[in-house]
Amino acid sequence: MRWFDNVLTKNLNIKYPIIQAPMASAASLELAAAVSNAGGLGSLGLSYHKLGDILPDYEAVLSMTNHSINLNFMTHKNPRKNDIQAKKYMNEIKKYYEEYKISEIPSLANTTEPFNSKHLDILLKMNPKVVSFHFGLPESNYIKSIKNQNIYIISSATTIKEAKILEDSGADAIIAQGFEAGGHRGTFASSYKEGEIGLFSLLPQIVDATSVPIIAAGGIANGKGIAAAFMLGAKGVQLGTAFLSCPEASVSPLWKNALSESSEKETRITKAFTGRPARGIVNRLLDEMENKTDIIPDFPTVGSVIKPLANAASSKGRDDFLSLWAGQSASMNRNIPAKKLVKLLVEETSSIFKYFRNS
Repeated sequence: MRWFDNVLTKNLNIKYPIIQAPMASAASLELAAAVSNAGGLGSLGLSYHKLGDILPDYEAVLSMTNHSINLNFMTHKNPRKNDIQAKKYMNEIKKYYEEYKISEIPSLANTTEPFNSKHLDILLKMNPKVVSFHFGLPESNYIKSIKNQNIYIISSATTIKEAKILEDSGADAIIAQGFEAGGHRGTFASSYKEGEIGLFSLLPQIVDATSVPIIAAGGIANGKGIAAAFMLGAKGVQLGTAFLSCPEASVSPLWKNALSESSEKETRITKAFTGRPARGIVNRLLDEMENKTDIIPDFPTVGSVIKPLANAASSKGRDDFLSLWAGQSASMNRNIPAKKLVKLLVEETSSIFKYFRNS
């Protein structure tokens, strides 16, 4: 039996258990289709989509591939209102607006809604092979409706406790998200500190504590990482940062440049860009907000204030306020098309397992 023939590939109707992370800010239709066409599972992050754009985009990606596509939604809680905190935050941000001569700071506003009944209606109409969630699962009656249509459900866990909650709540597979992962932490039922566990410590513990297929995520960039994850019990892997350097990814030139220089730069977890912990390449805002976490408002309101700064700085060729999401293995990225990357990952992993079989 080949390493990639398992319960996960069978359930998802894919050839290789390699999932491209949804990455709402970077996963284009072209990237998702290319990964699925290569035998993996392409993903679309839809939480920042306008409701009216979700179905057309899904239909567009289906016109590029007849393979399985993962649709991803966020299940965060609505932000709490804290006027004192908001005032402190606005006073801190004001200096940047003055520096870039932006006359008015916008009010804090939601930049995305959590998965709700409108999303559910659209999801059931699209009827994809698989749906994934970040920050936990939606409410139980939504899960029941999704399961009634035999849609495969995946969500992320950063602790054993969260993995058990996901399994008990109806997840068909669980992503074990290690501390190395780029982008938003999937923590939802543990403290953020409790969720700061490296993948190769977290993964085997979640495998032992649950009975559903486990997908490894965080710091995996090549066949060595995939083989190691499988040796620790994973049935699949999810890669995000590795796909950011593919030409199909919706990555700005400044972000792509930061990725190309990642061997010289640090990645760090921050709340500075969205109000929720996420790992990215260190830049000015991340560094200067490092010790001011207590004044940062709740996700997802922060983005409404940071976006004008990011646009203004970007127009001058500076990435000071861009969320340069990246994991700790970004320096291992390869600037090749997604189809070629999937093929290379499979070849590298197969070569490693062949070596051990023949040793």
